[in-house]
Amino acid sequence: MLRNIKLVYRKEILDIIRDRRTVISMIVIPILIFPLITVGLPTLMMSMMTKTKGELQKVAIVNGAAAPGLEEAIESSGKLQIVNTDSVESAILDEEIDAAIVFPSDLQARLDVFDTISVPILFDETENKSEFAMQKLRNVVTDYRKGIIESRLAVRGLQTNLAEPFQVEIRNVASKEKMGSFMVSMFLPYIILILSLTGAMYTAMDLTAGEKERGTMETILVSPIPRWQLATGKFLTIFTTSVIATMLAIVSMTATVAYSVSSGGALSDDIALKITPAAVAVIVLMMIPTASLFSAILMSISLAAKTYKEAQSYTSPFMMVVILPSMVSIIPGIELNLILSVIPFVNISLCLKEAILGNFSPLHIAIIFASTAVYAAIAIFVAHRLFERESVLFSN
Repeated sequence: MLRNIKLVYRKEILDIIRDRRTVISMIVIPILIFPLITVGLPTLMMSMMTKTKGELQKVAIVNGAAAPGLEEAIESSGKLQIVNTDSVESAILDEEIDAAIVFPSDLQARLDVFDTISVPILFDETENKSEFAMQKLRNVVTDYRKGIIESRLAVRGLQTNLAEPFQVEIRNVASKEKMGSFMVSMFLPYIILILSLTGAMYTAMDLTAGEKERGTMETILVSPIPRWQLATGKFLTIFTTSVIATMLAIVSMTATVAYSVSSGGALSDDIALKITPAAVAVIVLMMIPTASLFSAILMSISLAAKTYKEAQSYTSPFMMVVILPSMVSIIPGIELNLILSVIPFVNISLCLKEAILGNFSPLHIAIIFASTAVYAAIAIFVAHRLFERESVLFSN
């Protein structure tokens, strides 16, 4: 029995290695995705934002004569250019200007009687240039307002620090290691689940619908090996590719974050990478039933398809079923409890997040492992039963 399963497993592994699509999804993507996400994409975004922020933004001042000295302060900042326009809101939406400030025409009269005045700054939050212009304009206006307060105090012979009795200093008491774990725990569970899914997906489609399309399924079935052993060999092959993709993703993530922190990146002074061996053990432990569940479900779905392309259309909805619950690790305020411990994919995502943060609950880990293993066993049973049905295997 084991000899037959091993024979099928070895044959399928060799076929998978020769398939370019599977190799890309199993090896290339898990290795490259973390450098691209954590280094390449942020670097590109920072470069574009720095370039945009350094540009000279155009702003308009409504009733600027009521605020003497403000226009000079804006122009002297070297970051903004004053533009005259009739309708500031339309000009912002049409991207003729980036922001505007509206002063009441009776500003000085109201200042003289110490009236509280609301001075709106208009901008378009959907445009980065407009948001940068708003921030620059707000800084200039804040300094202008501070100057008014200081002049009022000086007229009365009072010290300027009376308007600012104390300063608030924000201190983060979390360690660099805890900050690093927090940042990693936000996206790592989601990416691990998705890569575990995609690592199994292409193999499952190729070993089922792909063989139907190539006409090699019949050749395998006439071999003197029971069908349940054939199904087991195929399942183990799919499981192997899923586990390999997951392990490579973890290694790639660890190496990428470690390099980013050690190379003196923007966040190197605030965070440090520290994933404990216990956290790694929990991740590997949870990936065993999770990869089994993915492999069995994808094998069952792909068996129902006649062609590889049809299998892709069948597996796409299942990807959404996995993606949405997996994103729970990104949502703040959701904590693992007994109810969430038995909800598929949600439980794994939260368990991995808690493990990375160093919060280990043996009870939750046991429940999640057991429940996921039960779901995987049911899915494996269904996959084996489908593999024994002639109407499924010869649906083409």
